[in-house]
Amino acid sequence: MTFIISAITAAGVNQQSRQLMLNNAFQISQGLANQSVYPVLSGAKENALDAIKQVLGFPSVKAVRLTSVQGDTFASQGQLPTTLKLSGLTETKIINEQEQHWLIASPIKIIDLDTSEDEGFAFEEEQAQTSDIIGYAEVLVSKEILLATQARVTLFITISGVVSVILLGYILNFGLKRLFNPLYKLADTMDEAKQSGEHLFAEVQGAKEIRMMANSYNNMMEVLDKQDDELRLHRDTLEKEVQIRTREIIVARDAALTASRHKSEFMANISHELRTPIQSIIGYSEIVIEELELEGNFELIDDIEKVEKNAQRLLMLINGLLDLAKIEAGHLDVNLISFSLAELKQNMMDTIAPLSKQNNNTFSIDDQSQLTTVTQDKEKLEQALLNLLSNACKFTNDGNVKLLISNDANNLYFQVQDTGIGLTKEQQDYIFDAFKQVDGSQSRKFGGTGLGLAITKKFVELMQGTIRVNSEQNQGSRFTISVPIVKTT
Repeated sequence: MTFIISAITAAGVNQQSRQLMLNNAFQISQGLANQSVYPVLSGAKENALDAIKQVLGFPSVKAVRLTSVQGDTFASQGQLPTTLKLSGLTETKIINEQEQHWLIASPIKIIDLDTSEDEGFAFEEEQAQTSDIIGYAEVLVSKEILLATQARVTLFITISGVVSVILLGYILNFGLKRLFNPLYKLADTMDEAKQSGEHLFAEVQGAKEIRMMANSYNNMMEVLDKQDDELRLHRDTLEKEVQIRTREIIVARDAALTASRHKSEFMANISHELRTPIQSIIGYSEIVIEELELEGNFELIDDIEKVEKNAQRLLMLINGLLDLAKIEAGHLDVNLISFSLAELKQNMMDTIAPLSKQNNNTFSIDDQSQLTTVTQDKEKLEQALLNLLSNACKFTNDGNVKLLISNDANNLYFQVQDTGIGLTKEQQDYIFDAFKQVDGSQSRKFGGTGLGLAITKKFVELMQGTIRVNSEQNQGSRFTISVPIVKTT
């Protein structure tokens, strides 16, 4: 853009200098014509030569010639082009222009002196008449000075443009650096903070907008520093609280384990101490019943049988507590033996069939397994199945109780099905907890201690098995025991 402006400026200045020099040449030619009126009229050639010498004193004038109206040369100095036809020329004009010069011609007129004094050197061409023209003055004006001047002007403007471009570039570069360097530093600080994760502060400098950005960034770093300090303090506080709570929990856990061990030991001892007198009560009750039967005193037999039944229930409760205490104390081991599956089914039938009839239920066993002999803890497996089947008989009236036996390659399955009162989803969540029946009224209505299912689950887990329940209220229940098939060599 600067070069374009320089070129336009140079062209304009050169055009002005050309026009100025041309005007000067016109004035010289016209002045010569005025001075040549008398010499031409009087034929005074010396006077004409004096006027020509004066004109040649101008540096750009190279040649001068005075001619008559007919075209005859009256006086001349220097070399001019061949005489051109000037008839009809009534005003100063360029009659020949070459690359190196102008040839300017002016008519030599007889001018009224009064009129000329009033109007000075103004030429009223429209008032001049061709008959008043007595000759012509031709001046050869060289363009050498004009071209030299134009060259100097062009060179000067070009140099000025180049210098201006350099200065402008330097000023722009300096200004842009001054403007953007703070922004680059701010961006570098942000990038370093992002890479390192540290809260680095930026230097506040540069333009107003950049200073505002740097201040905003620094304010954000201050807020993050404050939040980090608060988080660090909160974390330290939490760690201390966690350590305190952990120590308290460990102490409480140790105390609970100690208390549980003492409780189990106490329950085992007290259960053992209670079993002996109760068994004595049961034994003497049976003896008394036999003697009363021999004596025929049937009135007291019912009372003694009530004593014997309650003693049996108390013994069952104590046995349950004793088993649970042994399990919790880790004193109960698994005794693996091989036994016949038919023997197990017969034991179940012998025990459960009478119980099922008490509530008018039917009991059946469906053996779909491919096994005849099983290696497992027979006592615990039978006890677990008896607990489930007795519960099924107890909570089912006028229905069916069924034991389904099946197996796959790795496990043996016992499924106890009934059509009894069933369980809700909530009751299924705690049915295997100790001392917990579906509700308090169940204990009073159906009896039991609430230990049967808890002990059953413990037994199954001791045998590395699982137990699960599926039930719907008033639709019956289905308890499934899965124990691994122990392969003997």
